[in-house]
Amino acid sequence: MRLLLIEDDARLRSAIRHGVARVWPDARIEVHQPDTRGALPAEFLAQGYDAVLLGAAWPGGEGLAWLQDLAARRGFAPVIYLATDAAGDDARRARIFGAFGVIDRRSVGGEPFIELLREASRTQQRQLSQWRGSPEAEQSRRFGSVRIPGYRCIRRLAGGSFSQLFLAEHERIGSLVVVKVTPSLRDPAGIDQSFERFLQEYEIARPLQHSNIVRCHELGVADDHAYLSMDYFPDGDLRRRLKMGLSPEEALALSIQIARALRVLHDSGALHRDLKPGNVLMRGMNQLALTDFGLAKQLALDADITDPGLIFGTPHYMSPEQGHGEDVDLRTDFYSLGVILYEMLVSEKPYTDKNSMAILYKHRHAPIPRLPDALRLLQPLIDTLLAKLPADRPATAQQVEQQLYAALLQLKGIAA
Repeated sequence: MRLLLIEDDARLRSAIRHGVARVWPDARIEVHQPDTRGALPAEFLAQGYDAVLLGAAWPGGEGLAWLQDLAARRGFAPVIYLATDAAGDDARRARIFGAFGVIDRRSVGGEPFIELLREASRTQQRQLSQWRGSPEAEQSRRFGSVRIPGYRCIRRLAGGSFSQLFLAEHERIGSLVVVKVTPSLRDPAGIDQSFERFLQEYEIARPLQHSNIVRCHELGVADDHAYLSMDYFPDGDLRRRLKMGLSPEEALALSIQIARALRVLHDSGALHRDLKPGNVLMRGMNQLALTDFGLAKQLALDADITDPGLIFGTPHYMSPEQGHGEDVDLRTDFYSLGVILYEMLVSEKPYTDKNSMAILYKHRHAPIPRLPDALRLLQPLIDTLLAKLPADRPATAQQVEQQLYAALLQLKGIAA
């Protein structure tokens, strides 16, 4: 039994968990608190759940409005409405709006509630079985020219020369995910380099359970392509957030979160090596998660997938040593974080030019840019993160986090 519970009342959630566990000890209940997580994405059909339990109301929201939306989505899982009074007008309207069933929220855990769950589960499994054999379902498995079982492709998000990104619903996980797909590229020795790169990204990211790091869910091969599925962030990345404008306090707070993510990554024995706003995904306005470990490197590895001395990454955010193909350590990520912080503070990159090689030259030889007078308090922080020599930068992500936090406190103290 797998349920999606949309309810903000902690006591009711606890009662539902207890009642369900008595019959299905291994049941999985995913909680979605609408007052903090917002509406379910429009493309979401809850195909990975036996039923959806929907609360009647919460601060700033009404269950009936959600019910109308969810019931109108073709193929959505059965919705059981948790009414304040199963005999009242609210319950009557819920049935009209398309609820699979209505239960009094004071009666959750009783036999009528359990039987309603059983019936909803049977209905959902029957509907899914019929749908999986349809031409529509077969088409939904197509990710470009690739067929990937267990996923419902919604739309293509982006793509480049190396991989394509798709938005999909993962049936087993029960959520929307991003699926990265790349064709098989074999080297002269017959090794599938694309799969090796995906494998490296997956093996680095999979153990990192942290709110500031994107979760990778599954790695696989289909139709001579490798694919990797990971969390979906409908709020986009830091590039979008930059366009909205950031206060100095917001810039520092977001940088602290990046430093925390780097601390977890570095503690696992890996570097990111491609830290940039496009690889920082947003949860709302002020929460973020680090992603894209395709260029990350395990410090313990003797050899890398790329050739020695090869310059890769994004020139605007590369450390001087990385931009010149030299050996790098964790301090290369701190330099990239410094570039991002500078951009968040002044809405422009520290070094720009029409030529990529000229940008790399400036990273090594041009003076560290000065912040506006209003931000001069933060200049020492920028100076240490953008130091030309790795030895002049902080030694650990913990030190970076501490310096960022101290600057934030100092800034707030002056503002007060």
